[in-house]
Amino acid sequence: LLFIVYRNTMGSPNVGISSTAVGNGNISSTGNDAPSAPSGNDGVRNRFEAGVASMREGTKLYLTNDFRSAETLFRRGTVGDEDVISSSNEKPGGDEAFSGAGETTDEVIDDGSGGSDAEAEAFIDLRGAFALQFAIVGLLRGVASMEDDQLDTSLVRLWEADAMAALDAPWVGRKVVRGMCQLIAGIVECLRKRPAKGVCYMAGSWMHLRALRTEALDYEGLGREVVRSSALLGLGAFALILSLLPDALVRAASWSTGFEVDRAVGLEMLQTCQAEGGVYAPIGALAWLSFTLDTKAFLGEEQTEAELAECEALLKWAKASFPDSLFFGILEADLHASRRKLPEALDVLDRAMVLPCLDELRALKAVLSYKKAIYHLAALDWIEAAKAFELSQAIYKASGRRSLGPSMAMYAAHCFRIDGADGHEEAVKRMMDEIVLYKAMDKSNWPRPDRMAFLAHADYEDKYDKYKLNSNWSLLHIATAMAITMRCTLWMNSDIANNLIALLDGAGYDENPDDAARAAVCISQTHTHQGSINDGLACCTKALHDLSPSLGETSRKFGTLPMLHYLEAHLHCAAEALHRAEASNRLSVEMTNSDMDLSHYLSFKTSQLRRIVKKQMEETYVRLALSAGKTAVITIELDSARTSTPHADATAVGVGHIANDGGDTDTNTTVASVRWDWKLEERDVDFHACFIPKQQDQGQDQDQQAQVEIEVFPKMRHLAANGPVEGRFRLPDNCKGCGGGLLKLCFSNKHSYLRGKVVTYKLSLPPNATASDCEFV
Repeated sequence: LLFIVYRNTMGSPNVGISSTAVGNGNISSTGNDAPSAPSGNDGVRNRFEAGVASMREGTKLYLTNDFRSAETLFRRGTVGDEDVISSSNEKPGGDEAFSGAGETTDEVIDDGSGGSDAEAEAFIDLRGAFALQFAIVGLLRGVASMEDDQLDTSLVRLWEADAMAALDAPWVGRKVVRGMCQLIAGIVECLRKRPAKGVCYMAGSWMHLRALRTEALDYEGLGREVVRSSALLGLGAFALILSLLPDALVRAASWSTGFEVDRAVGLEMLQTCQAEGGVYAPIGALAWLSFTLDTKAFLGEEQTEAELAECEALLKWAKASFPDSLFFGILEADLHASRRKLPEALDVLDRAMVLPCLDELRALKAVLSYKKAIYHLAALDWIEAAKAFELSQAIYKASGRRSLGPSMAMYAAHCFRIDGADGHEEAVKRMMDEIVLYKAMDKSNWPRPDRMAFLAHADYEDKYDKYKLNSNWSLLHIATAMAITMRCTLWMNSDIANNLIALLDGAGYDENPDDAARAAVCISQTHTHQGSINDGLACCTKALHDLSPSLGETSRKFGTLPMLHYLEAHLHCAAEALHRAEASNRLSVEMTNSDMDLSHYLSFKTSQLRRIVKKQMEETYVRLALSAGKTAVITIELDSARTSTPHADATAVGVGHIANDGGDTDTNTTVASVRWDWKLEERDVDFHACFIPKQQDQGQDQDQQAQVEIEVFPKMRHLAANGPVEGRFRLPDNCKGCGGGLLKLCFSNKHSYLRGKVVTYKLSLPPNATASDCEFV
């Protein structure tokens, strides 16, 4: 919860004056009126620069774990100093000059109307900016210290900040503060499990934040470094947040805001925010690091070595600027884990665990202990993982927090049982007794991990004698968490990953189809994280083919089949078989029901994968519009001069099957081999392929040569419902020495007199082949 809030709410683009500045007379406040005019432009600029320095100070305070001091600083900034009166008490141009100032959100939308920029600068009221920071830091401290009702309190503070910002002069900073109030309120509502209301607020924030694109990026007035830094951070965060929403919500938000959701542009803005060194540079760095090290791993996207090297450079900068920062420290541990350097990752966490601030920030201490547990799991160090999970559960319990206690206890019980050391039965009993106590509590809104722990406990009670936990049963449950939610298998080296696969293969799950399918999910995900595409696909295909008919209610409730189809889609995407990925992903979506344990996980993952596949298809596939009554012919010229081992192999297959002549890829790149992959969008089309070898006999005329034709794939009508078609062709043996020839792929729509068809296709050509433009006949 802390990282979701932090990652999406820390970037509050605003400007403000420090508590020191307040004490020195930098804010004049008389009730709810805008502040009095300053005595001169130099005074305005000096006070603003002092405010920027103060905002940097506050940022450093909470990034170095001193939330209370930062909260106190920002709180003082919302009050002002009534003893300090500026030399001028009148607004230039009269009271009507800033007609929008002082009105609430419902009364006015910031449209930039009002006095000139110079006039607005003279009457900037920064209490709203302070109030926004006060709300954000208070939320973070409340979550980190496990205070009660921290989300409700933060909402009250956010709307108070919005009301204060409404009193400000009509300059771009007011729009930014009010927009961020609504955006963060939307995130908080999502955390309160009110997603519809949250998305509504997020979309509504654009009424204010749209000024970031049109005004803030190129703003030239007072405080440009703050305004531009805010714009880069706000726009980057806005793009990232929208890119992670489900497809339907993305379309709705894009339509209502006019904002084009582009994750790459958002990430680039965050990098620019950090590189320019503005007041929000550290927050931009934190957001970019969080996405690259944490979110990309969750999405199943590859972290390139170049990205990891950039993460390392940013973390070195952060370590020098914000020593002992828990936030950057946890990300440093994630960087080591991403490079599969688990001892280094654990060393970072061990150093963080002894910081004095954790006496108050108990939630962060529980997070650190949980992170240690999953790193130990990634090393298959069961006993150390069990101890860390038990410590995390004890922290929650000592803090009076019920949520996540059951899941930590169940994870610890599994690890104790798998380790099997002396005294493990007593440890298992201790953890199971804790779960019994949790189940008896009067609480209905348990988070998903806890509900899964209760289900596992009920299953355990049905199958085994009290406290005599079966180690294979525990292995299956903890391996499921390791592969799907904890992502431990991503951080394993190949030897440890193979050990885990061997443990699952040797556990005897074949006797129960439901358990065997669950084990196949774990093994396939492990292969996926290890980059073993063919092994992962083989595991998915075997499980779907052999086990699907035998699966019972347990697998349906868990979501085993749609999970296998999702993994299959992900692996096809990694292998660049995008039509197959699209088809498998669609099956996963169609099979997922809202009552499944993995429904939310699958809904998120499949929507993200669908976007990735769509983007890659747009970049690599050709769209062919085939008119009614026409035939499209694609001609590929093959030259056998560089061919060392010509032979015949031609196949075309539909979705769910793949041609295999000893390997899915051509290991001999000198063979004249062509691959094709195409898909019909709707209805039907005829397809056939033929090869015309070059004739070496100079005594034959052109007409005789044209008659020599080898059928590669017979003419056949293909329905769109049957999915994609893949094929491969290699020069046949009887063409040896013929000098190559022409391969023709023909899409015919001659049978249709009224309807056109659309085919998307991709050709994979060897170096000795060239394709001509498509010809219509």
